[in-house]
Amino acid sequence: MTRDTRRVFSGRVVVAGLVLALGVVAAAAAPPRAPDWTLDAVDGRAIAFHADAAGQPAVLLFWASWCPYCRALFPHLDALRTEYEPRGVRFYALNVWEDGDPLAYMREHGYAMTLLTAADLVAEEYGVTGTPAVFVTDRAMRIRYRRGSGEAPRDVVGAVRIALDAALDETPERGAMPSVQENDTCSDC
Repeated sequence: MTRDTRRVFSGRVVVAGLVLALGVVAAAAAPPRAPDWTLDAVDGRAIAFHADAAGQPAVLLFWASWCPYCRALFPHLDALRTEYEPRGVRFYALNVWEDGDPLAYMREHGYAMTLLTAADLVAEEYGVTGTPAVFVTDRAMRIRYRRGSGEAPRDVVGAVRIALDAALDETPERGAMPSVQENDTCSDC
């Protein structure tokens, strides 16, 4: 092998290594895909998440009627529902670890998200360990936001709004949104 051939070969190896490294970094930065699930809604319909969202952004709220943080956040998310549902966004209230009547609670407060009960196993799939947990998915079912514990309702609403606006604006021509936003600031909330 001549000196010039070695230089060209070495240069190609370096370039190939950089391309491989950038591909690994890009794959690592890609937001995770939201697990699919099927649950029965309180109206008797079986909801298969990926099929029901049908290529639209979605908000998932894991909650319980006994949870004071859920009670503080729920009205704000339901207000977002009235704003974003006409634009195709789906809102799901996945009830977990419940010892009360979630349907009565939602009726009493006039909340109209799709209510799914007995969502404990789905919560496990999403890594939910406390309530409320909030996820926003984009049109490709990638998780774009996850509520970190300790975030105040106004901060959650702001982050959900940003994630939804970006997801609604996203088209294949415009490219992908930034990776998942998460804020875990409070370990006891």
